[in-house]
Amino acid sequence: MTSDDSRVAELRALVSSNLTPYYDTHFNLLRWIQGNPGMPMDKIAARLRHHLQFRACSWEIESIREREKGYHPLHSYWPRTKCGLSGVVPNCIVHVEQSGRVDFEGMVDNYSITEITKASLHGLEEMLADVMKIEKETGQQGSIITVMDAEGIEYSKKLFDTTLRTMRTMSEFMADHYVELVSSIVVVNVPSWANMLWAMVKPMLPERTRMKMKEIHTIMDPSISPSFWNNETHDEFKLELERPRKVPRLEITVQNNTFRSRYFEIIQESPKNTIKLVVKAGKDHCFEYKLAKGDQLAFHITGNNNFGFAVVHADNEYENYVTAMPQIYPLFSHSLPGPLLKSSDTYHGLNNRTCFRSLQSLVFEFQSVVVIARNSPLYHSHEG
Repeated sequence: MTSDDSRVAELRALVSSNLTPYYDTHFNLLRWIQGNPGMPMDKIAARLRHHLQFRACSWEIESIREREKGYHPLHSYWPRTKCGLSGVVPNCIVHVEQSGRVDFEGMVDNYSITEITKASLHGLEEMLADVMKIEKETGQQGSIITVMDAEGIEYSKKLFDTTLRTMRTMSEFMADHYVELVSSIVVVNVPSWANMLWAMVKPMLPERTRMKMKEIHTIMDPSISPSFWNNETHDEFKLELERPRKVPRLEITVQNNTFRSRYFEIIQESPKNTIKLVVKAGKDHCFEYKLAKGDQLAFHITGNNNFGFAVVHADNEYENYVTAMPQIYPLFSHSLPGPLLKSSDTYHGLNNRTCFRSLQSLVFEFQSVVVIARNSPLYHSHEG
């Protein structure tokens, strides 16, 4: 037994109660060890357990790969990124993200960060499934190379606002849940002024992600390189990739008031029965609901600064260690950019009754809100 085998076996034993047959592979567990060098195994297990609880939450992560892309409205504006096997780097699949053309501003204007994250999961789970397939076929570790194509990006203050607030959340989310899946991040077609943007973004990226950022021009075979890279000196790139579309700036009507785009900037009044809560920096606040089978829990949250939140399940009133509780709505331990445009979900008991039990809206200043649902096995049905 190799050193890697023994460490993987040790980690597997620590998280066995949370592992699913799908995720329980040698290389999936090895990635968590590689991504946390020097960390004690019990600490690595705690991080992996957090991810496994996330996979078991109401977002039904493990079934996402089986769905055709397009089930989420944001997929219409966020085209596929997969190009194929590198042809240069062994056991690597290349994805090209059209970062300069994807309408991230429009996404942030019209969707909450949680919804953007939810939409991104199809691509992330597709990456994981493809890498797992390579590993099963070859017996060797696979990975993803991500090429970020900055062509088309335009300088604006809004770009900096979007990047500073959104990229950090997305990077931390991927670093938390898809450890060591991406082996390299390659940036191409970078405008000259982007050095200023990079100087601002770099300190916010997780350290191991930052180490992977580099510019390379020869990491993929021309046959899997996007044809829109062809110009007067190059015509060898063959792959046809869909170009992103702009996100429409739609009207949003809420309680007889009409708001456009970033509606939280021009909202005139809070929804009915709103609870206003101040949560100071470094603190959190819990709402507890004792729910019976068939009850529903719905929530709508807005905030005036960065925050984190979760909805978790507890079997009894004596449980208080939130990060160890099963997640109903994913635990975002890092601060999400506030205000939150929209986060409204309904949770139903297993017998699917339709009685409405609770609606709470929270307006809070900072950091973390946790909703604990006690004594109720729940599944999720998204509204909106």
